This record gives sequence, structure tokens and C-alpha cells, in this order.
Amino acid sequence: MKDLTLLVMVGPMGDHPLEQQMGQILRVAARETIHRIMDTGRVARVILAAPDREGLESLEKAPFPLELDLDSSGQPFEFGTRLAELIQRHQVFRLLYVGAGAAPLMSTAGWEAVLAAFAEIKEGLLTNNLHSSDWIAVAPAEVISAYAHRLPTDNAMAWVLHREAGLPARVWPRSTASLLDLDTPVDALIAAHHPQAPAALREAVARTGWDPSRVRQVQALLRTPGSRLVLAGRVPSWAWAVLERHAQIWTRVFSEERGMQASARMHRGEVRSLVYAYLQAVGPRRFFETLAELADGALLDIRVWMAAAGRWPSPADRYAADLFAVSEIRDPVIRDWIESAARAPLAILVGGHTLVAAGLVALLEGAFDIPQIPLE
Repeated sequence: MKDLTLLVMVGPMGDHPLEQQMGQILRVAARETIHRIMDTGRVARVILAAPDREGLESLEKAPFPLELDLDSSGQPFEFGTRLAELIQRHQVFRLLYVGAGAAPLMSTAGWEAVLAAFAEIKEGLLTNNLHSSDWIAVAPAEVISAYAHRLPTDNAMAWVLHREAGLPARVWPRSTASLLDLDTPVDALIAAHHPQAPAALREAVARTGWDPSRVRQVQALLRTPGSRLVLAGRVPSWAWAVLERHAQIWTRVFSEERGMQASARMHRGEVRSLVYAYLQAVGPRRFFETLAELADGALLDIRVWMAAAGRWPSPADRYAADLFAVSEIRDPVIRDWIESAARAPLAILVGGHTLVAAGLVALLEGAFDIPQIPLE
């Protein structure tokens, strides 16, 4: 596929130590993914967009055509604008865009299958998730330029290009490998405990010193027949179904606000949450006491709460919340949430969408040492 370009965009490292640690993990994940995709022999070249070279130096010596395109330092970063600029500058016709933390468990064989399927598409897109894309193959790539203003992040790409630009869309069959995305530290901890985790990713997560005990507690709960688990947030029906098939536990599911970013409801301030409404009504201490009365463990997509509360904290605060690093959280409301959660007598993981979707299945696969559970 001589006209196919792989484009990977890596973000800045950030100033806070947690942001820097997560940034290092994402750069390791991006390096590993680039090598696995290029090993298919189906990609002509790689464009790697990044603010600097840190952690990416080895790729400049890789045995395949790669160009490192550094972000402009004097301008605010806008994802859609930057993407359109890269497509135009490098004259990209057929594009495979992969986020830095996307699909860290996907093998070369997995990417080979994806690219073989995309080779049959003359005009259209192929993605892992129509509602919140982490990777997407697009032809013709220049269509993106007209919709750059509608792309604040990569998650909206597939939805906008299909619903607004009218490109035919195909969604790749679900698997943990294709859907897992490293958005937060809890995603990285879960991925590092997966049977198919690349060694380099395991080592990068281990170097952070982040405590994996909560991941292990939840996995132990999943292995214990009769345990009770609460799932709350953007829980897809397929993830719940997989849980019921493979774990002999009782579940309570509160699924709400799926697609809140792709549909721009979050941007417009329209996110509403029944779970957050109860949290607000009784306060975090009573909220988590109630959770402990209902269940032995919980996976909570607290990004829905943040959006419903109209407060989207810094990456450092979001990462600290996911790691239960209470003293590191500056936002007093979120610090109160996490402090109450940390004191609750049940196994809790908090995070974003990935936690209650592909992350849930990855936890199952890690708990039972299963390389891949069929999701279809």
C-alpha cells in the first residue's frame, strides 16, 4: 500500500511529575506501536508529530522512512488545525492516524488484518470506535481539512467524518487490543498487568512506582464467585455482557452519557448524570458509604461527574485522582471525592471511559490470564 501514511501525534510532557511520567509511558507506547505497524510492510512512511524529541530519539534511526515534525512552539495547540496542516504539508492521501496511547496491546498480526481490510476501501473510513475513535484509517485524507474546526480531539474524528462529512464508515470488530487506550495512569496500570502487554510498556509503568494494588484487588474480586461490583459512567452494553459471561459475580450498572465528547454535549455544557446528582445530594462521604453497602468493588468513570459538575481539572489533577494521590489534587471538590473514595471499605478504581469499557475487559483477561476474550 505505497500511498498509505501512518501519522502519530504525541503530546507535551507537561510540568507536573505525574504528567511527565504519563508522557514517558505514552512515548514508549507510541514507539512500540509504530514498530508493530511498520512490521506489516503495508505502510509507506511515518509522520511523527511531537513538541520535542524527548523519548523519541531511537525512532529517528529506525529502518523505515520516518519524519519527525515538531509542533510550533509559539502557537496554542489545536488538534484539528494541526492535523489538517500535517496532511497538507506531507501530501497525505490515505491516512492511518493512531493516537500515542491507542491500541498498545495490538500485535503486528492485528494491524496486518486492519490494513488488509482498509486496502479494500477506496473512499471511507475504518476505525476502532465510531463514537470515540482512538485510531482511524481515512481516504481521502484531505476531507479532514474542511472539518478541522470540529475536531478538538482525535476522539471526535470518526463521528464527524461519518455523520458530517458523509464518509462511509466501517467499525473494526471489538477486542481489548483494538479498543484499549492509554488516557490515564489507571489505563496504563491495567495494560501493564495484561498477558499481552509489551515488555517495554511493563517496564515504563514499573519505573513510575505507581501502586498497582487497587488493580490487583479488583482482579481478585472478579475471580471471587458471588462478589458484587458497581459499574458507573459510559459503560457500553458489550462490556457488561462480557463481564456477565466470564465472571460469576453480581453487577449493578449505571450507564450514562456515552458519546458526550463526540456529540459535543460536554463542550456545550449539556452533560447530565444521575449518579453525580446523588453524589451532590448526599455528599461524597455518604455516597461512598452507600456504594460499600451495595457492592464489594466499583469501577467509576468520574469524567462524567467532572463534566456534569462543569469542572474539567488539569491533567495533573485527573491523573492524581486516578492514582488516589489525594495530597496532589488541587481542585478541592475532586480532592474531597477521592479522599472519601480512598476511605471506603471496598475495592475502587476511578478513571475515564476506557476504565468501564476496554479496561474492564482487560481487567478480566488479566484476572483469568486470558490473552483475548471474544467481544462480538
